[in-house]
Amino acid sequence: MLEVSEGRCLALVYGTYDYSAALGVSPAEQRSDHPVAEHAKAVMQVAAANTGVRVSDGSSNILPVGGHDAVLHAWRVQARLVWRALRGGLYQGWDMHPAQLPARFLVTYAFFRQGAPAAVARLRAYRTKAESGVMDEPATEKALVAYLTRGVGCGALDPDEVEV
Repeated sequence: MLEVSEGRCLALVYGTYDYSAALGVSPAEQRSDHPVAEHAKAVMQVAAANTGVRVSDGSSNILPVGGHDAVLHAWRVQARLVWRALRGGLYQGWDMHPAQLPARFLVTYAFFRQGAPAAVARLRAYRTKAESGVMDEPATEKALVAYLTRGVGCGALDPDEVEV
């Protein structure tokens, strides 16, 4: 389907609740880290690999509204799901409520800030052919560059920090 779209398809967006409901997953279990969700997103990633089409993770329906404890609980849920998505290579995601954005921004920045020093060192070692104890290849170089570029693009990293 991506090929037939002739470049018109820019992204595949996972719909957490529509997909889970269609499969008969109990509403109490519908979330973006449910096993059926993880499988669907992995299939989407495989389908979109090396096509330039982005895959976007679904959202959390736990909203940070109400009292202090309810807001903190929702932010924790959001943070856990966003971190999981980023670790799985899903750099796009969407939210149902503007109050979910602080958790998304904080986690996204933390993800790139935490991983940048090692990514820069690994990229530098690969490019200078330095002994590093890691056997990298051109595909890994491309992934490291993409990771650092995303970190700069979202504002978590300054271009000076990732110069190799």
